[in-house]
Amino acid sequence: MVSFSCFFFSLLLWSEGGYGKSQQTVPSESYCFQETDPTRHIGHVTFSGIFVESLVTASPIQNTRVKMCGGPNYHSVFQSKNRCNSSLSKLQRLRGGGTVEVSVPKPESELQKSPQDLVDDPGSLELSVLLGKLHSVPSFGLTESQVQERLQIFGKNELTKPPQRSIWALIAEQFQDRLVQILVVVALISAIFSALEHTSDQSLLQSFVEPIVIVSILVLNAAVGVIQSQSAQDSLQALQELQPTLCTPIRGGIVQANMPASELVPGDIIQLRVGDKVPADARIVELQSSTLQVDETSLTGESVTIAKLSGKDGISEPGAPLQAQTGMVFAGTMITAGNAIAVCTSTGMNTEFGKIQQGVTEAQQELQKTPLGIKLDEFGDQLTVIIGIICVAVWLVSIPKMGGASFANRWDGAIYYAKVAVALGVAAIPEGLPAVITLCLSLGTRRMAQRNVLVRRLPSVETLGCTTVICTDKTGTLTTNEMTAVSLMTVEGKCQVVEHSIEGISYSPVGKVEGVDTDKELEQYPKGALADVAAVAALCNDASIIGNDDVNDTKTPGSSSIAIVEKIYERTGEPTEAALCVLAEKLGGMANNVRSGLAAHPSTLASANVDAWRTVHPRRATLEFNRDRKSMSVLSDFSHSGGKSTQNRLLVKGAANMVLDRCSHVKQRDGKVVKINPRLKRDLETKITQMATRPLRCLALAVKDTHDLPRSLQAFDGRDIGNNPLLRDPSKYRDIESGLTLVGIVGIKDPARPEVADSINECSKAGIRVMMITGDARDTAIAIAKDVNIFEKNADPVSLKAFEGREFFLKSEDEQLEILRKDNIVFCRAQPADKQKLVKMLQRLGEIPAMTGDGVNDAPALQQAAIGIAMGTGTAVSKEASDMVLADDNFSTIVSAVEEGRTIYANMQAFICFLISCNIGEICAIFFATLAGFPEPLTAMHLLWINLVTDGPPATALGFNPPSPDIMSAPPRPSDEPIMTRWLLTRYVLTGLYVGIATIGVFAQHYVQQGVSLSDLANWSRCGQAWIPSEGGAAMCSTLFRESGRMLPQTLSLTTLVCMEMLKALSAVSVNDSLFRVGPQSNKWLLLGVSGPFLLHLFVLYSSKFGVGGLGESFGMVPLSKENWSTVLLWALPILLVDEILKAVGRKINSESATTAK
Repeated sequence: MVSFSCFFFSLLLWSEGGYGKSQQTVPSESYCFQETDPTRHIGHVTFSGIFVESLVTASPIQNTRVKMCGGPNYHSVFQSKNRCNSSLSKLQRLRGGGTVEVSVPKPESELQKSPQDLVDDPGSLELSVLLGKLHSVPSFGLTESQVQERLQIFGKNELTKPPQRSIWALIAEQFQDRLVQILVVVALISAIFSALEHTSDQSLLQSFVEPIVIVSILVLNAAVGVIQSQSAQDSLQALQELQPTLCTPIRGGIVQANMPASELVPGDIIQLRVGDKVPADARIVELQSSTLQVDETSLTGESVTIAKLSGKDGISEPGAPLQAQTGMVFAGTMITAGNAIAVCTSTGMNTEFGKIQQGVTEAQQELQKTPLGIKLDEFGDQLTVIIGIICVAVWLVSIPKMGGASFANRWDGAIYYAKVAVALGVAAIPEGLPAVITLCLSLGTRRMAQRNVLVRRLPSVETLGCTTVICTDKTGTLTTNEMTAVSLMTVEGKCQVVEHSIEGISYSPVGKVEGVDTDKELEQYPKGALADVAAVAALCNDASIIGNDDVNDTKTPGSSSIAIVEKIYERTGEPTEAALCVLAEKLGGMANNVRSGLAAHPSTLASANVDAWRTVHPRRATLEFNRDRKSMSVLSDFSHSGGKSTQNRLLVKGAANMVLDRCSHVKQRDGKVVKINPRLKRDLETKITQMATRPLRCLALAVKDTHDLPRSLQAFDGRDIGNNPLLRDPSKYRDIESGLTLVGIVGIKDPARPEVADSINECSKAGIRVMMITGDARDTAIAIAKDVNIFEKNADPVSLKAFEGREFFLKSEDEQLEILRKDNIVFCRAQPADKQKLVKMLQRLGEIPAMTGDGVNDAPALQQAAIGIAMGTGTAVSKEASDMVLADDNFSTIVSAVEEGRTIYANMQAFICFLISCNIGEICAIFFATLAGFPEPLTAMHLLWINLVTDGPPATALGFNPPSPDIMSAPPRPSDEPIMTRWLLTRYVLTGLYVGIATIGVFAQHYVQQGVSLSDLANWSRCGQAWIPSEGGAAMCSTLFRESGRMLPQTLSLTTLVCMEMLKALSAVSVNDSLFRVGPQSNKWLLLGVSGPFLLHLFVLYSSKFGVGGLGESFGMVPLSKENWSTVLLWALPILLVDEILKAVGRKINSESATTAK
């Protein structure tokens, strides 16, 4: 049963002054609390300038400790009574009052308890309830026994390292590809046959050249795959590097500085100081400064620091996103201002960073192959079946010929025809395809690097070609991520409220204010409203703009490192204050000569006027920002030049409506000061509301002249602020900031990048949908979406697909999927986990989503998406989890990358079709020769030579084909679309038939010219038995059909095949267009890719004439005569005519299909 302890508190205070003594009695108050709470925060009572805080715990009452602090000016009497028949009377005289702290500790057995489970959603709980669940006392911390017990329950405060796959596992993974497995089998069989045929007069290299070449391909392919697999695990390492190593907890009432952060446990009380990295997720217990600012960029990606609150002010709604949990601090984030005491709520893998690591690990396990990879696997499976059937069929058909006279025995014939079957397998497999694809993708990455896209994983280049949805951040991607003053509102003429637009979308100080001659305005009206606007913007400000004179906007071609495009102008300090600095520069007035004289030097231009303001009018005191009054102000010295006495002015900036309420007058543009009447105030409030709905962040700028300031501030010189009765007490700041004179209202926003709107229109034409995911409010998100054409500008906000994250995920799953099926969508107030959920849902719908991100919390979604795109200015974790990095953080660059990806895929399709068509021709040649009973026209070595040497370079060069003019007007290709459509397959089979016929034809023609009939050629294995050559008798059989005797006809077949494939490559510069419309001259690399291998082939043919004797023979080639070349060209050239006819048929089919679709 829950017991309660009830206390009465009576506080009697006397105020003692210089002329007498007065007494004030505060009525008794009764506070009740549950005994199960280790502490109870009673609250704050302020009276007679004395601040009293009571921190009370439950019974036993006799152990109550009372801590009281005071000064010389006040006395305080504290009395406490217990309704439950326990009495406590403690009288303590205070000098000056201050804090009364009452602590009633629990029995040791109660304090030693440890929570068995983590507290859910600690940011939404009352602080006393949270401390009760954690069994923790803020002033005492945990005991050593509690710490050890909790270490056993929750483990160390560190991210666990997921099991790493061994190098052997990674190597084995590379051999799961069906094409690779086929190559392994072929290499083994080839090695066996090479060993059986090896003779003493042959070197090992000559005998095993075929398996060696195949194994070399496999090793190279495996090495590339292993390197890529290892890099995919780097994101987890980068995540662990963000964890702090030291912390400062309070244990047993003792502060333990520089303790390893890994030893923290839930319930630990920690001190947080400016510059610290937060060691664990924690709830703020007490602020030890006026404000606490935390930089959560590493976690959320948002660049604006977050103000953290304690007590009831820090309570968030249940399930609130991280950005809205103002009472919580998270592991890995940075304290940028202030000090605080906090209680750890989660450690290790239970922190937000730990959840992110879990998400990254899960995403890696669910990693899907790219669409091209899937299609290549399907192609490999099909090829396996086809190769198996053809090879077995060829061997079976050859069984009757295995006992021919040309073989020593039947076993010798079986081995011979088995080698023929293996040669057929080699011919069918595009051995060079993996290498050519890798090389083509690599070349594509270089072109993409020129567009500021840095590719980390090669397959992602191709995936861009079928991207259907781009899920993008707002800040920094659609917008510039540079807060900019875009509107200035002043009062002019007859109290008319006038708005001036301001040029610029970045931190560049170059730009004009509409309707203001900045070169003359401040000279003409040195005491006018705009002069004061410039003064407040420059002086009531802690930020600054830095200009970089030596900006390197270029990247080294081919560089593998992530190079980021530097900006000419960057900020230090808060983004909003940086926007005001830029406004001060645009208004000018203090350093106008800089604009013309030193415009070429950004380092000077960046802050010339602001520096001049701060030099001429030094700051004497700062009235820090407070969330209650929502303003900040400074005392600056505006003494006349040479003046001996200080004449301060108060410069104020803050939330427009709240500052306006404290303004009694307004200064017009000409310097005239008028009283704010009700009509003028209504006009100002209406204009502020209109600006806020656009949406702009509205800041009011106001001043208070010297004669209106309290006397102690008029000439204050900035020394000994602690002795100034007004400046040392923050509660007095509101009074100081009253009776202000309004000088202007500034509208600030993070503007959309100017090129993004056109890029999103281009996405719409290309059939790509855009989804914006942001942490902003709905109105702000919709406004930006309209600016960049995600939504139509005149669309009704109610009808738009704009959802808060929680709102969307509360809908039924069917409703969620239906919403995601079509249209552009905006998700606002989204949490990090929402991104990964959305990606998974889009993938279930068959979409190919690309996801952008820059924060640590984006890593799981980046890993999950088909294309993860990190920002160049983002965290290392997001970059390591991504597939590519945008060096300029620009959405338009993504669209350019999609265009490049489509071009790369089209070119890849061209060279894949080229390689497959070449292999079809080779298969036909060997298969037809086997069916006809002819000797094999090509050896396995010849087929390897064609596939690797003469096919590879032209295929790679096809990757440089120019893009189609309408490539971004077509919808994304379906992810299930085969690489080779039915028509393309039919077309290349027909082409292959001619290639096969021509290859056999030139081979047979040679024997016919030697006096061997086709019927005799079909029975060549029975030469000397069934038939005898007309010249030379039976002895000629070996000369015609064995070893060197077969080299010439095989060389003719090989050279004819090489010429046809070179001509096919030139024709493949366009899949459908005629050579007379799109000629090979449009791709200079193709000309080089064709001429290079052909010259290499000629070099091997005539190697003996170049002093490299034996090279041609090792490849089974002999030199050709002029007559031989005439024969080769006679058979090779018709391939161009065949291809042109088939292209014409293809164009007609495509035209009819397009007409039918319409």
